[in-house]
Amino acid sequence: MKTILYLCISLLFAIYQPCTGNNVYAGDWDLGEQRSDDFIKCNSVILHYDGKTWNHVFCGFDMWLNDIYGFASDDIFAVGDQGVILHYDGHSWIKQKSPTTRRLNRIWGSSHKNVYICGDFGTLLHYDGTEWRNYDSAMIDWCRGIWGFNEKHIFVTGNSGKIFQHNGEKWIEKKSGDTDTLYEIHGSSLKNVYAVGDYGSVVFYNGKNLKELTHFTGKTLNGVWTTGAKNVFVIGSDGFISQYNGSKWTRQTSGTISMLNRIWGIDDQNIFVVGEHATILYYNGNVWKTQKSGTNYTFTGIWGNRKDNLYVVGVNPEGLCDHLTR
Repeated sequence: MKTILYLCISLLFAIYQPCTGNNVYAGDWDLGEQRSDDFIKCNSVILHYDGKTWNHVFCGFDMWLNDIYGFASDDIFAVGDQGVILHYDGHSWIKQKSPTTRRLNRIWGSSHKNVYICGDFGTLLHYDGTEWRNYDSAMIDWCRGIWGFNEKHIFVTGNSGKIFQHNGEKWIEKKSGDTDTLYEIHGSSLKNVYAVGDYGSVVFYNGKNLKELTHFTGKTLNGVWTTGAKNVFVIGSDGFISQYNGSKWTRQTSGTISMLNRIWGIDDQNIFVVGEHATILYYNGNVWKTQKSGTNYTFTGIWGNRKDNLYVVGVNPEGLCDHLTR
């Protein structure tokens, strides 16, 4: 009788496990605890920074996460391949219903009720706080970057130097004068917006016109961050970091030759950069220092609202080539 009861309980447990696959709770991994046996098998991870150490808080299977963006500690989104969208409510990372299976590359929003995600083949999604819907944009075939000043001023970058601006009603193409792929865009105001991309491309927007700047490097530029007209950072291949002070660009010592993918700043004295080979760099206003992540993953996105509350998403390097060619 005990044997039969045991078999029944085991069977119920086996059936129950797959049914809980959509919700992954941060509490399943205590902050600071690295379960290396499971961690190695993950396709994607999410790490949290508490101001002292980076801790693993999420392990994703059969998904590739490309970017992360949030509004508060209990309101964060992560997006990736095959249309995957995760939301963190302060307790668990929950997979949301997505209207697409295409790769989602970047995410930005002005509030929880106004979030945009852009991806491959002209994919553009909008979230109104309740559900995600396909947005009929009919613009960039491969969206690479998105940033907005507010809900009436949103910019999207992509292939062939294309830049589109949303004015609250429709998307309008802006002529950048550049034909190279633009991977990222960021600004400190509507009169100080930068987009960067292949072969050292830098495009500046002054609120009225776009202008392609003279190339100061031939390296691929993946990220840009600016806090003002006299403080602009760009990052890219071979550990490249350069800062603009309002009159000239000066290359900075990064201490790495790894590809740098994303940059995120809290203020002038707290800027973070992430990239390949588990690279995490921190800038204190004077020098760049390397931080330990406790992993070998390639980081593809970063977001935070305080210098002691940041999140990064990363992908397993073992399947990175397959991920990039999808």
